[in-house]
Amino acid sequence: MGDNVTLERVEEVPPESRVCHYDELAEPAKERLPTLMDDAETSVDGAVVDGFHDCDLVKYTEYYAVSTQ
Repeated sequence: MGDNVTLERVEEVPPESRVCHYDELAEPAKERLPTLMDDAETSVDGAVVDGFHDCDLVKYTEYYAVSTQ
């Protein structure tokens, strides 16, 4: 069983947010990012979750808020 990761597109970036650009993510997170954008919530393994650990937002084609559970 994995953890859940949710990405939600945001219009504004709060100044205190920790923003990671796509190319700064660990490989497992990079590989799953396009899939995560298509699904409301996706169960992933720990390596993917760890790749988003230091990010509040990810800059890909737009900014996406990251939440993990």
